[in-house]
Amino acid sequence: MKEFWLGLDKLHNLTAGTPTRYEVRVDLQTANESAYAVYDSFQVASSKERYRLTVGKYRGTAGDALTYHNGWKFTTFDRDNDIALSNCALTHHGGWWYKNCHLANPNGRYGETKHSEGVNWEPWKGHEFSIPYVELKIRPHGYSGEHVLDRKKWTLGENSRTF
Repeated sequence: MKEFWLGLDKLHNLTAGTPTRYEVRVDLQTANESAYAVYDSFQVASSKERYRLTVGKYRGTAGDALTYHNGWKFTTFDRDNDIALSNCALTHHGGWWYKNCHLANPNGRYGETKHSEGVNWEPWKGHEFSIPYVELKIRPHGYSGEHVLDRKKWTLGENSRTF
């Protein structure tokens, strides 16, 4: 299993620190199925704003899970920025832009089938199924892949659980 986390400061510098508009694509796979979600804008605010998430219009086959998290600050084990009674990062095993708590949780516990504790994308597989493969990627909005930068694809995370 491979994991890669770019980091919130780097995400902020890339998505909010430049005039370029970015989009995010989420690829989800099980042994027999796959689905995707694309949001036409993706931005992470600064640490002063607690890395608030902004996503745009959804399209895809996985169902719209990230719009629920739009506008929320990043919650970690030691920084509870959600509105739930408990800290969602503790309850759901990883940091994320939790609200009360989540519809999407790529940082959940791999293979966990207890309600909302696994790797979840609720509109696609619900909260009791832990998705074995999740990949989140960003790129400049409208990027066609035909430019010189084609060999540099911005990947935020690749594996079954990490963004």
